[in-house]
Amino acid sequence: MKVQAANKKSGLTDAAKQTAISGGLFAAACLLGAAIITVGGNSFSQTAAFGVLAVLAIGGILCLVLELPLITVVRFAFIASFFFKGEINLYKLDEVEDPSGFNLSLTLLTGVILLIYDQFDDTQTKEKIFPTAFSFLIIALLFCAVASVLYSGSNMLGWFSVWSFLTSVLTAYIIASHFSRRERLIQLLVGIGGGLLLTGIISASQYALDFPTNLAFFGTGTEDEMIGTQSVALSRVPGFLRTPTEMAWVISTFIPLVVAPLICRVKDFSAKYKIYLLTAAMLGIVAVILSLARGSWISMVAAIAVLVTFGWLRLSKTERKSYIASVGGGLVFASLLLSPFAGRIYERLSADDDGSALVRVPLMETAFRMIEDNPLVGVGLNEYRTAMTKYDETESFVSQVFPNPVHNVFAHITAEVGIPGGIIFCLLLVFGLFECFKTMTSHDRLLFAFGLGATAAVIAFVISGMKEPGSLGSGRPPLRTCFFLLGTILAVSRIRQGSRFRVSG
Repeated sequence: MKVQAANKKSGLTDAAKQTAISGGLFAAACLLGAAIITVGGNSFSQTAAFGVLAVLAIGGILCLVLELPLITVVRFAFIASFFFKGEINLYKLDEVEDPSGFNLSLTLLTGVILLIYDQFDDTQTKEKIFPTAFSFLIIALLFCAVASVLYSGSNMLGWFSVWSFLTSVLTAYIIASHFSRRERLIQLLVGIGGGLLLTGIISASQYALDFPTNLAFFGTGTEDEMIGTQSVALSRVPGFLRTPTEMAWVISTFIPLVVAPLICRVKDFSAKYKIYLLTAAMLGIVAVILSLARGSWISMVAAIAVLVTFGWLRLSKTERKSYIASVGGGLVFASLLLSPFAGRIYERLSADDDGSALVRVPLMETAFRMIEDNPLVGVGLNEYRTAMTKYDETESFVSQVFPNPVHNVFAHITAEVGIPGGIIFCLLLVFGLFECFKTMTSHDRLLFAFGLGATAAVIAFVISGMKEPGSLGSGRPPLRTCFFLLGTILAVSRIRQGSRFRVSG
């Protein structure tokens, strides 16, 4: 009887605590709502954005405090946020570059909730998240970014860009921390598959029905962005990832992660999950094709070639007998799926591109002059557009004809933060590949698949990045995807190094 009374009293105490916490959160929500309306002023979109972020924040805190099993929803919301814009810029400046203000995003919000959750999770090990070498590279790159802003004397845009870079690093940290468990790693893969499904469906709808478009708040790209990527003239589709080229860059990077477990025949996934992943990969390929981004087509083919080659080496003799037939069947299925777009593929490869390829040569010339004149600290983080006309000595004066940064992410970053910064960024990718190769030595087939998939993803990212711009301080999808990928690699590495996880395969 005494035990029952004690349990009843404990239950009443817990209920009272939960009621008090819920009431406090409700009061805080009311106060925050009033603040949102005040800050938003007459801007409906800004007020709505603040409101959505506030609701998500309070909902996440409520789930944590009341120990509700909704953290999985936050987890999948975090993954989903990489496939559409989901961000706002406070104190927005009149600038073309992104970020154009103090950037807050759904990725950051849900990521912080996951990070807080980990701090109160008793089962979470307290070992360091970033390897020492990786931490040194990040600190050195941050130093280069800050030095470039100080040297250039840029306005607040430079510091907003530093903040954007820090949020990208935090994203990698959150993924490495929160998803370093086997079951969560599988959830990460399932979430990526959902993002590919969404992007593929949206892209097909934009191509066939011209819907949805003109939803810049969700990431379909502004009118200027769409014109600047030839999407109007060529009917290119962006999904919810800003521009067609950026969408293709992101999706071609994610596809190998989804395909690798199928290639490696990982037994952790049931038949229905394998069908789900295959469908996601196929719709992702459709999205990349409809983007008409030829560089990403090449990166996707290269990534799949890496997967097929190294996947063969991991299989047993018995599995290899049916491997060629399975791969051949997959390629035939993909060909049939893409056959309705064969005309567009041929046209894109054979037709005149209106100088799109040739313009990259004078863009590189201008970038090299910027690097040569500012070798140590660059022209300043996110200052490329501001400075490029000063260094443009091309015959066509390309900065006026095509007022965009150099279409090479490595040249773009080096021009902005200097040669040391460009080298460090490359070393981050090399470090990621090194960790992937170590993971591929694992006898655990799931970890091997993630190591192989991440290797192919890095290769795809680099190939696409060699023909697309990307500032280190940008909040745009491709750079976020880069740090997402690095965080995933480190999460897999932590699982490999730990002995507390079940090994299967």
